[in-house]
Amino acid sequence: MNKKGRSLKRFLGLRREAGLAWSGGVEHLLPGLISGWVVAKDGPLHEVRLLVGPHLIARAEIYLARPDVCQTLGVQGTPGFSLVLPAELPPLDWQQAPRLLALSADGSQQLELKLISNPRLTAGLLKALLQSELLGMEGHVDGLLQGALRGWAGRRGQGQPAQIWLQAAGQEPWPLSCDQWRDGLQAMGLPERSGFHLNPQALPPSWGGLEVWCSFDQQGQFRLPQEEKRVVLPAPPSLGGEVVSAIQANASFEVVNNQPMQEWLSAAPEDLRQHWQALEQFRLYLDKIEQELDTRDNIPKRAKPAFVFPSWWPRLFVGRG
Repeated sequence: MNKKGRSLKRFLGLRREAGLAWSGGVEHLLPGLISGWVVAKDGPLHEVRLLVGPHLIARAEIYLARPDVCQTLGVQGTPGFSLVLPAELPPLDWQQAPRLLALSADGSQQLELKLISNPRLTAGLLKALLQSELLGMEGHVDGLLQGALRGWAGRRGQGQPAQIWLQAAGQEPWPLSCDQWRDGLQAMGLPERSGFHLNPQALPPSWGGLEVWCSFDQQGQFRLPQEEKRVVLPAPPSLGGEVVSAIQANASFEVVNNQPMQEWLSAAPEDLRQHWQALEQFRLYLDKIEQELDTRDNIPKRAKPAFVFPSWWPRLFVGRG
């Protein structure tokens, strides 16, 4: 087998131990859902069960199509599973570790499934998830669409909109409220206002150009699945070159709180500077339209007026430090 095939098999959780009769495990461990796949060499498996001691927490049939797995292993069937977790649990004895079992139809074959990415963490993460207030939450990151980061998250029967967290290396987690309307959620039993839309420009400039992902928890243990493997925010827009040139060329800066206007501009919040850039781009657009109309009507070219700050600009900075 070529290197690509061997890498894919390692990703799918294949092991080479002698006597191993099955392959697979858990791919996604989420507050509302556990999903993965399992293939047994000695016969088909029927269902997965989540247990804490003798208590059955949830069960699901193994019936989902996974053509990627079947093609790599050279098998046929539907080895995928998706186990929906309840939002509430009965009193349980947490001294016994949670287990996720795959069983044959007659119960004669039982296999304990673990995380494919890190099997040793399975029991600890399962216990943390089942004891978490996040239990029952579902969600998905759709990606950057129409200039905004979009997706959804929620819990069946929730009273208040869910809150998730935007994550990036080196940044403090950014809270996202899932209270926007999104089509299709009602069919899943979720409130239609469980979506989120985040304009990247609303984030601090330090987030620009970073790879981001979302998690149900602030610590980032439980990630939302996402449409794309990587979601990278656009670099922050810089102040328009013509605006900067005009600022530097203007000799009659007004003074605010005994400081030159230029110092106030450099310390202005990012949202205000972006607003100025948008206004300047709109002005340039109007100038272009005016020039085209003058050309059409044979009007002589007009002299370009000097850039002068309007008298109300200092008011934007009063009280800012």
